[in-house]
Amino acid sequence: MAKLARYAMSAATLSTLTAGVLLPPVTPVAAATPSTWTATIPGLIHDSRLTDVAATGPNNAWSVGYQASTYTGYSIDQPYALLRWNGRTWTERRLPHQAHVLYKVDAANARDVWTVGSRRFGEPYAGHFDGETWTSHTPWAAPSGTSDLLDVAATGRGRALLVGHDGGRPLVVEGDTRQFSRVTVPGTEGVNGVLRAVSRTRDGAVFAAGDRYVADAPYPEPMIVQRVGGSWRVAAIPPIASVQLTGVWARSSTDAWAVGTQDFDTSPKPVILHWDGRTWQRVAGPAPAGRAYAVAGDANGNVWISGTNPIPPYVEYPGTLLLRYTGGRWSVAYGPKVAGNDPHLDALANIPGTSSFWGSGAASVDGFRLTGVVERTG
Repeated sequence: MAKLARYAMSAATLSTLTAGVLLPPVTPVAAATPSTWTATIPGLIHDSRLTDVAATGPNNAWSVGYQASTYTGYSIDQPYALLRWNGRTWTERRLPHQAHVLYKVDAANARDVWTVGSRRFGEPYAGHFDGETWTSHTPWAAPSGTSDLLDVAATGRGRALLVGHDGGRPLVVEGDTRQFSRVTVPGTEGVNGVLRAVSRTRDGAVFAAGDRYVADAPYPEPMIVQRVGGSWRVAAIPPIASVQLTGVWARSSTDAWAVGTQDFDTSPKPVILHWDGRTWQRVAGPAPAGRAYAVAGDANGNVWISGTNPIPPYVEYPGTLLLRYTGGRWSVAYGPKVAGNDPHLDALANIPGTSSFWGSGAASVDGFRLTGVVERTG
């Protein structure tokens, strides 16, 4: 995954809002609450990482990523990680075709699941599960190492919307198991950037988040493209320098969230953006320092954001940094430690019909080795 270079994925909470009402951009009251999250280490080969998770109900979920990573590559031919939850345990599944590393996964229902990643030599890959069989697809044909599909939103009936970059340009692709085509987003022509995350709502809106470089600046600024009311456009968002947006989640066309990290390679600070149907605004969360990776919410007004604690000053944190917004208030609810260390949760997903959530990522064990981790709350 290091091949993504400038466009690499980052080691990648709320009550329902009335449309048109902005969360106040003031420092909120942060309260540390007891952890309700529990952690599981699936049986993967070290070094492993689970980069995404998706659920269709309490008894069905998928998590993807990679395993058997080494300093020079991977120690096995097909190092992807593909796990399925049956309501009791996570079990590893293997694909009936060639895939190398899996980045993201999403599901419209138990018989309509999509995953994206890369093939052995870096070509974009997508896989679809119809409830019985996985099939292989190439939604975007590109020379090795020039393009990536970094996230997917399953839109139902075998259709999906995928985002990433093509030769350093933002990429949106849409289609089904038979055919895909590139989506033209006005305002992205000639833009040097990448889309890292995508979310689709029940009312048909789509939000994709990432970052772009402007005028040869050494660091990127956030970028969001969206389809609301049938038309794609580049969203107007607050100017924030040196930001990578790595997560996006939307409840409806008038309630969406995007998260990422500012000053990500120096003194990282979480970035939280909210869309109220008219404008994107930056929201002050309960953690002034650290990183924000992923965001997800439920139908009951809860939203969770996963991240990591600040490194300096060197203090002992209670566990993984998790931010929550519910009932009009922010709180910090630390997740559990694994082997004495704080896991990094690269992804979050609500379990439909509940207020429970999955998280997936990795934790350091046995020194500097990583192991894939799945966490759950609720």
